[in-house]
Amino acid sequence: MSAPLLRAEAISFSYGARHVFTMWSADVHPGLTWLRGANGSGKSTLLKLLAGALDPYTGRRVAGGIDAAADGMGYRRQVFWCGPGAPAFDHLRAPEFFAFMAALYPRFSDAALAEAVQGLQLTPFLAVRISQLSSGNQRKVWLAAALAAGTPVVLLDEPLNALDAASLAWLRGRLRQHAEAAEQAWLVASHEPPVPEGPQQCLDLPLP
Repeated sequence: MSAPLLRAEAISFSYGARHVFTMWSADVHPGLTWLRGANGSGKSTLLKLLAGALDPYTGRRVAGGIDAAADGMGYRRQVFWCGPGAPAFDHLRAPEFFAFMAALYPRFSDAALAEAVQGLQLTPFLAVRISQLSSGNQRKVWLAAALAAGTPVVLLDEPLNALDAASLAWLRGRLRQHAEAAEQAWLVASHEPPVPEGPQQCLDLPLP
């Protein structure tokens, strides 16, 4: 197996007295990894920790060879996180949001973005502020940026939610392609397989 693109070592985190992770470790390798776990097991919290949106009490996170504690900005440029709600800066229109993301991520691909905008049927909504879009179209904007970011690690939190059937089928096709790629690691938290009957690794979270 190839070397991991993301490594978590001895991660501990809690919300007050509720312990979510205690000395938790895992490696995420190139391809597609399905993050599985029951409600309350900490899937969303883990993605936030790996994205740098939360800081663990103990432990180490390394993405693309960069340690989060040693180089926080360098680490963040190795990881793109697509959360479950509206993207940040939702006062922007989608093209403005994409331009902002392109400035943050050196490997951002305009070609991949154009393909995602078409595949997710976003073209009619490009002139609308993100805050005025439906939840499904807000999710599509964030997913399009994730698909174009070109980061070594991409974290997707419930990406299949709130999508129409055509966009869902297109996204699964793209994830199926990424499952067989060697240059990126895709960690997808989902209640169902991101790629039904397709190639994907699995990472299971027990209840804390």
